[in-house]
Amino acid sequence: MPISRNSSFSIVTLPAPTAAAGQAPAKVYFVDVPDAKQSVLQVGYRALAVTDPDYYPALVTNYILGGGGFASRLTQQLREGKGYTYGINSSFSGSKSAGPFLIASGVRSNVTLESTQLVKQILQDYPSTYTAADLETTRNFLVKSNARAFETAGAKLAMLDNISKYGWRPDYVKEREQIVKAMTLPQVQALSQKYLDPSKMVWLVVGDGKTQLPRMKELGFDEPVLIGK
Repeated sequence: MPISRNSSFSIVTLPAPTAAAGQAPAKVYFVDVPDAKQSVLQVGYRALAVTDPDYYPALVTNYILGGGGFASRLTQQLREGKGYTYGINSSFSGSKSAGPFLIASGVRSNVTLESTQLVKQILQDYPSTYTAADLETTRNFLVKSNARAFETAGAKLAMLDNISKYGWRPDYVKEREQIVKAMTLPQVQALSQKYLDPSKMVWLVVGDGKTQLPRMKELGFDEPVLIGK
């Protein structure tokens, strides 16, 4: 519909968004799917914006935890060691606003508690057990993978979009390589303690409430909260 020349408009001022408070202490939430043969686990919290100086170092720190596929501890211990799951991963994802750190997996129903306990233990132990060899493995993969990461037109467009959207320098990929090469073991351990603390995360379990909900008390956090009822 055409707009009349006599139409008047008022300016609407939107309030600035307020970031949600961090999760502390940890809380367990449970969604009941009666008779489910598998449980879905999602563990995480609101973490970092992609523009935060710690964001890329946190990605580097996460590689051995759950970002490196079969090289990651979550996969090695929950899939290869215990056979609890076919797949598990962890990731940081952000934009101009703080995005989530998330661990996600589907596990057999009868090992729901054991799986969450093992994830918790891996997170707790990560700062003290991360080694110089772990850092070297991470460094080798991330630096070498960049050689092929921007070969396609889509990848080049994504890089240009990042430069435009976030105000990054045109050579930000090379800057990231230097960050990886310069990272130290104490730095990774400090980042792990700061951003991979299981006592500050939300623990969401979707599964059979009748058999699994009572067991979740043994995870060691407050009483689990049943949602969706």
